[in-house]
Amino acid sequence: MTELSPQVIAWPPSYKVKKHRLARHVKLRASDENGLEITIPMRFNLKDIPMILEENKSWITKQLAKLQIKKVDVLPDRIELHAINQTWNVYYVECDSRFEMIVRPNQEIVLVGKLDDKQFCKNKLITWVKTVSKQYLSSQIDLLSCQTDLPFDALTIRDQQTLWGSCTARKSISLNYKLIFLPHRLLQYVIIHELCHTKYLNHSDKFWNKVAIHDPAWRTHRRELRQANQYIPDWA
Repeated sequence: MTELSPQVIAWPPSYKVKKHRLARHVKLRASDENGLEITIPMRFNLKDIPMILEENKSWITKQLAKLQIKKVDVLPDRIELHAINQTWNVYYVECDSRFEMIVRPNQEIVLVGKLDDKQFCKNKLITWVKTVSKQYLSSQIDLLSCQTDLPFDALTIRDQQTLWGSCTARKSISLNYKLIFLPHRLLQYVIIHELCHTKYLNHSDKFWNKVAIHDPAWRTHRRELRQANQYIPDWA
């Protein structure tokens, strides 16, 4: 596929700002419908947006360049699950038999049957990713909960659009299944962040001090998380 050079993107780009009451950090997203979207916490200072744009210029220009290219509806030939350091190769066998998805132990997935409905095939792959993610996230939060001595009440795995995770006053934690696509250090940061909310349901100094105890590099990880969408494949 021919890619447009990032230099053809006008800078600074136009964008839409969306305030979200549950947002805890700035999140950037490029979509066909709205172009560049910036989701911000309710009390975020709008004067800081130009700085956010400059910090993420490389990622933004690449994503906006992709939007200028007519997308071809292609099925993935591999699935990279960075959190668990696995790359799964995906193969397709078109035939008249009943649809079947075969998961092989050597990190191979084979889709067999009538494959003309590409969205159906993608949904099957997403369902598989969600299953893997749920199992791994459940094990990781149990492990980190024990290591940090921060118990939680319940865990829900969701497909959230603006959040990587959340925590309620009842210590119920929700995590985004797409964390499985992110590097393990970022997945771990998100989990530690939410576990610390079981003790401090705010972003006070006490909260960040607690995070720092269990993740000394939390500032770096928080900055990296702003560009984490680069790890999420378009089909997912």
